[in-house]
Amino acid sequence: MNHAAHHPVPPADKDVVDPELLARAVQLANDNADAGQLPFGALVVRGGKVIGTGVNTAAQDLDPTAHAEVAAVRYACSNLAVLDLAGAVIVSSCEPCAICHAVAAAVGVTRLVYAAPKEYVRVLGGPDPAGDDLMPRMQAALRATAPGQLTYVPTDGADEPFARYLASQEKQ
Repeated sequence: MNHAAHHPVPPADKDVVDPELLARAVQLANDNADAGQLPFGALVVRGGKVIGTGVNTAAQDLDPTAHAEVAAVRYACSNLAVLDLAGAVIVSSCEPCAICHAVAAAVGVTRLVYAAPKEYVRVLGGPDPAGDDLMPRMQAALRATAPGQLTYVPTDGADEPFARYLASQEKQ
């Protein structure tokens, strides 16, 4: 079955590559890192308007699903009183993991655009994204299922949230 025929990838538009939106996601990540939280931020954008924002609160909430993209989707859905975000774009400070990609798919998000590649996460001391554990394999499977849905846009300062987070941890 050809899934692309049922879920076409729209052409690139302003929301997908707007450097101001990427900078805003990175700033959310910076602010979260400065607060001692994991350095991730995300926006949900539809029709050029930000309809949800989120930061990673996994460590604070002891909730492994409290990722920035998930929080942004939760906020957007709650704010709009909907369960469907068809046509929306997630703009993230860092490459979305399998959890975030799956949540985006579940609510009809069309594209995921990110500022920093997943390899930046290595400095945090977590699992190696290139390793052979389940999450990276799931991420690869999602990418293969929806080729072109994720877009990396190199963004100035996208590595800064990671440096800020490490600095905040050294102060503790």
